[in-house]
Amino acid sequence: MDEDTPFQKFIIIMSALIVFTICMTIGINLLGYLVGPSTNPYLVKGLIPGNVPLVIQQDPSISGSIPIERANNQIYGLEFSWSVWLNISDLGKSGEYQHIFHKGDNNIQTEGDNIGMNFPNNAPGLYLSPTTNELIVVMNTFTTINEEIKIPNIPLNKWLHVVIRIENNNLDVYINGTLAKRHVLGNVPKQNYGNVNIALNGGFQGYISDLRYFSHALQPGEIVSIVNDGPTLIVNKQSNIVSSTPPYLSLQWYVQDSK
Repeated sequence: MDEDTPFQKFIIIMSALIVFTICMTIGINLLGYLVGPSTNPYLVKGLIPGNVPLVIQQDPSISGSIPIERANNQIYGLEFSWSVWLNISDLGKSGEYQHIFHKGDNNIQTEGDNIGMNFPNNAPGLYLSPTTNELIVVMNTFTTINEEIKIPNIPLNKWLHVVIRIENNNLDVYINGTLAKRHVLGNVPKQNYGNVNIALNGGFQGYISDLRYFSHALQPGEIVSIVNDGPTLIVNKQSNIVSSTPPYLSLQWYVQDSK
């Protein structure tokens, strides 16, 4: 049998290297998927009270932390989403923003025009208006500290699903699966490495369920699927709720429209 020529040997070696590289890449990605942090983690899975503070640590060395990976640029730019269920029973404090959650440092304002709102980091932040039944979505950009989006006419004593969706410079707010408002940010969204803070400064009267982060911009079909699944009404293990769930916290209050 004729021996392989140098060129044939070169082809064999290069083919082996290519196969090895492909297998190693697949193995590394698979290992990262199995042992690495989830790209779409639940920060809260289940029911917690809206007036009991909870801090989700982002330092992976801390026990119980749920790290969120900073969003990377996709085809259409930076993108990520936040999803949460709310059941608001009372408008509460007059003259103060009521804190639902925000990502960033803990520096709730106690004086000035924005009492109750965190400053400067909101990436994003979600609050109840100090004067009316409005939800306030706040997002930092590289040129504006806080850009605000207002969603009016929020119902009380009904489960409400909120999605905050970022795709490039577009910030969309979905209520119960329907696009409630699109806001074009003045610049690129500014992310941070801060913790996820929930119900600070007394929070709000009501309940939170299934706060979740997605490392991509949720598509309308994905949002509708989450809405159709409804909120989880099982008490979260981190919650301080000790009594049974009040009777009005049932799916009879769950609404699928944006009225």
